[in-house]
Amino acid sequence: MASALLPYFIPFGVALAVGGALRLALGSERNSRAGAIAILIGFAAAWHWLLPLPWVPVDAASRIVHIAIGGFLLGLVLSLVQPGLKVQIACAAVFAIGSIWATLTGALLGAPPDEAGGWIRLVLYALVWGAVFKRMYTLQPEGPSLLAIAFMLALGLGLAGQMSGDGQTAAAAYCLAAAVLGYLLLAWVLALPLGLTAVFGIGGSLLAVLMALAAPGAPTSPIALALLLLVPLADGTAKRLPLGPAALRPATYPLALMGVALLPIAIAATVAFLSAAR
Repeated sequence: MASALLPYFIPFGVALAVGGALRLALGSERNSRAGAIAILIGFAAAWHWLLPLPWVPVDAASRIVHIAIGGFLLGLVLSLVQPGLKVQIACAAVFAIGSIWATLTGALLGAPPDEAGGWIRLVLYALVWGAVFKRMYTLQPEGPSLLAIAFMLALGLGLAGQMSGDGQTAAAAYCLAAAVLGYLLLAWVLALPLGLTAVFGIGGSLLAVLMALAAPGAPTSPIALALLLLVPLADGTAKRLPLGPAALRPATYPLALMGVALLPIAIAATVAFLSAAR
């Protein structure tokens, strides 16, 4: 078990180390805008050294890292420019449609889908992106809470993929989860705020993993993936839990979020396992 987890210390350690270095170099205010780029660096390091996936985007799985890079860089630019809400929403829509279109057609300017199923997938993915983006945007001021939800969602996607037999995409999800966890520990201890870099970058990365798991012919159950969409809603239940004195809530609340999120993740993993062809 320990040997199986050991490789994931690469994205975890890189994200933690780079995040700490950025915090020292940039200070609190600028770090809130750019610090989450450490997650991308950790994920990219894992992609290069751990995953049996190419850098050339030949399918939905190999396109994950490209969508992740695009999301983090777009979020970083928006964090630095700080446009109005309407511009942020427009950028989120353009980024989502571009990412989904490239995944479905094989190229950013690829030919339109020639079957109704492709258009249905485009609409469904866009709706999922909108829901996840809205939840992460809402959680953004809470800092570590956003990262806790993102970590659990990436972990759940990895478990669903692994239980279904999609080992490559599951490994990519686990690497993303490890990178998010590395930065989560830093943000948790230092109470770091988060900006649009985290919202766009993590949201785009999760969307890319979800699309790879839900690609035509992929073994992962759509029902299992749908169940994982309950993870971003864990804060509704976590806020009702007794978390001790108010002074301790910033430390205990992320734990409560992760504990609540375990239930839909466990159900989704079970459904994925039972639905997989054996």
